[in-house]
Amino acid sequence: EKLMMVITMTDQMTPQDSGVLYKSLFNNLLDGLAYCRMIFDTQGQPVDFVYLLVNKNFELLTGLKDAEGKNVSELIPGIAISNPELFERYGRVALTGEPVRFETYVAPLARWFFVSAYSPQKSFFVAIFQNITERKQIESDLESARIAARNVLEDLQVEKEALALAKAKDEALLESIGEGIVAVDTQKKIMVINKVAVKMLGWEMKDLIGKVITDLPLMNESGGLVPLSKRPTTIALATGEITKVTYFFLRPDSTRFPMAITATPIKLGRKTIGLMEIIRDISREKEIEKLRVDFLALASHQLRTPLSGTKWLIETMQREIVGALTPKQKDYLENLYQVNERMIRLVTDMLNVLMLESGAAISKKEEVSITKLFSELVLMMEPVARNKDVTLQRPPEASLALSIESDFQILRSILECFTSNALNYSQSGQKIILNATEEPMSVLLTVKDSGIGIPREEQERIFERFYRASNAKKFKPDGTGLGLYIAHLLAQKVGAAISFESEKDKGTIFSLRIPKKVDSSSDSTINQTKLTP
Repeated sequence: EKLMMVITMTDQMTPQDSGVLYKSLFNNLLDGLAYCRMIFDTQGQPVDFVYLLVNKNFELLTGLKDAEGKNVSELIPGIAISNPELFERYGRVALTGEPVRFETYVAPLARWFFVSAYSPQKSFFVAIFQNITERKQIESDLESARIAARNVLEDLQVEKEALALAKAKDEALLESIGEGIVAVDTQKKIMVINKVAVKMLGWEMKDLIGKVITDLPLMNESGGLVPLSKRPTTIALATGEITKVTYFFLRPDSTRFPMAITATPIKLGRKTIGLMEIIRDISREKEIEKLRVDFLALASHQLRTPLSGTKWLIETMQREIVGALTPKQKDYLENLYQVNERMIRLVTDMLNVLMLESGAAISKKEEVSITKLFSELVLMMEPVARNKDVTLQRPPEASLALSIESDFQILRSILECFTSNALNYSQSGQKIILNATEEPMSVLLTVKDSGIGIPREEQERIFERFYRASNAKKFKPDGTGLGLYIAHLLAQKVGAAISFESEKDKGTIFSLRIPKKVDSSSDSTINQTKLTP
């Protein structure tokens, strides 16, 4: 009826009065409204849009002032990177006329919006939106509260009636959760367990209640029993910290399955009164991961064959077997050779990552001579250093007399990564210092350079797959970003630890701390698959 009244009113108004009315309605909308023209590049891709007309609530909801006549890229720098979906959706609406509705988070504004967009004519669109940041925060808080609630058990009750009521609530809660839940006391005895966990473990409920949880068989990938010191229950009770592990559980019928375990201490004040473990059968995830690894490995192997063939053909042509080459042809072939070599290195690195991540790579325990380790490292790296006019300084003779129990090939690969990076990012005339230091329980191997360093704000990401610091990409554009990631995985294989200190334009020190004796219970040897050199 109100709409009919407005229509009747506008029918009786002059055009000027109607314009005033519509402008009033436009500016008094509770939602933000923007009428825009889409800008496309020569390929027809949406790259920007202009605010032609906005209402009063536009500024209130977005915080953007004087928007009319300005491009969104001017008002919100970086939005093309943070919200490419806005350009794609608005561009589709402007071209096809099909309306859309969606929620989006605009990072530069730190706000959530619910948007409805339609097109009054081609290349133009109208966006009507609401600021839903507060609602999203409430939803996030509720989700956080829901997750936290799953990790809390009711306090133990002193009175019998209160205990019975709490137990009934706990049982109802536990049975409503789709994952296995096990609660143990400080003696590691199972106090509470839900039916999902009972079914998963293959035992009877009556046989599990009161049983010491560490008596249940957990196995590593090679089939050995996990020692008591490495059980999540032991670690979480000893440290008071949440512990997450993945092992295999052996059922009474001799079948086994991969299990993800999260052990969370239950605390009353500062005192740990028990432990709750969430257990999950991850057989499906393991199958999917194996399919992914197998596929990528097959693809990488298939890539290596033509790349190796290409390398052979280029080398054949460079030897001028098929005819003399002009200087320009030699330059072209050298460029082709270097590009092909980079591809081979990338495929090789990918294969190594796949084997390390899947647990297929081997590590072994042997007596490692620091003298031999650095001798082979220098033998390999010194020619490269000479070509770059960089000095490679060997460790002092006294430090080379050290020896440790570890895997020689793995340690050499890690040091090669450190030294190769130091050479790649050092200037002519600079020095790289190798050193070895004995500590009470370990040996510390270091590679120090005076090169470009790593920006402080990027240091926490340096061990991520495919990540390269911004200054490294400018200094040396080609690179896979896998070297330090592989070195980090290799260090974990032998129980070693990698650390570094760096300052931009002042150099970097990479350190490898290796225990003198490897824990005999560590699950380092998986099978006889070797890393690709």
